[in-house]
Amino acid sequence: MDASVNRPLEGRVALVTGAGGGIGRDLACALGAAGAHVGIAVRRIETGEETANLISAEGGPRSLVIRMDMTDHASIAAGVAALAGEFGAVDIIIQNAAAPDSAYPMSADVTDEVAWRRQADITLGGTLVLAQAGHPHLKASGQGRFIVMTSNFGYHGAAMNAIYSTTKASLRGFIKSLAREWGPDRITVNAISPAAATPPTRVFFSQYPAMEAAYRRKFALGTLGDPRRDIGEGAVALCAGYLGFMTGQTLFLDGGLFPSA
Repeated sequence: MDASVNRPLEGRVALVTGAGGGIGRDLACALGAAGAHVGIAVRRIETGEETANLISAEGGPRSLVIRMDMTDHASIAAGVAALAGEFGAVDIIIQNAAAPDSAYPMSADVTDEVAWRRQADITLGGTLVLAQAGHPHLKASGQGRFIVMTSNFGYHGAAMNAIYSTTKASLRGFIKSLAREWGPDRITVNAISPAAATPPTRVFFSQYPAMEAAYRRKFALGTLGDPRRDIGEGAVALCAGYLGFMTGQTLFLDGGLFPSA
């Protein structure tokens, strides 16, 4: 079979934030298996090294572990520069990082400004700075891809998750605006809204087991997706150019998850 089919990202350079675990790790591994050199952006180097080892074990090309804190703007710029310096380009950026407490239920009436700012600083502020740092490299690529991971909660809301829902909804407006600005530079800007069985969802359902069965009934396919197969491979398709005419859009990889009437 044609190598371009087996490894459609051969020779490309990708940065994935929050790639030390959860869906970020699956995204990084999927891109690596598709042939991309992956910059594994993490707060803790050891978790990034675990991801790098998985990519290597699957026969992926050399990756680079980068310490990056999405609340530290200098570390974002330095991380992007380090990846470009190592491999000579940055063609793909996937902003997946989120605040650690975004996975935990929190009712709106006890939400405080500290929690609000912590999530907004990472999901919104960090995404903006990452876009600013990455733009020159994506423009130089000629086939740049900028992707943010959003959520169905940002589309139809979620009780006990008001901050998370708000920040994820805001990202949809951001990518639409950025797509218009960056279109002349041949950069596509999109979001992926996944519904997968990730560690955060397991934490949530362990605290509210009755909600899991009710939640699954909302899926047309009756189940949450597999992070690697259903979400990671979807990201590869978006990065590889199969969806190269798509920009400013949200790709719902959610098994037909519909909001309540």
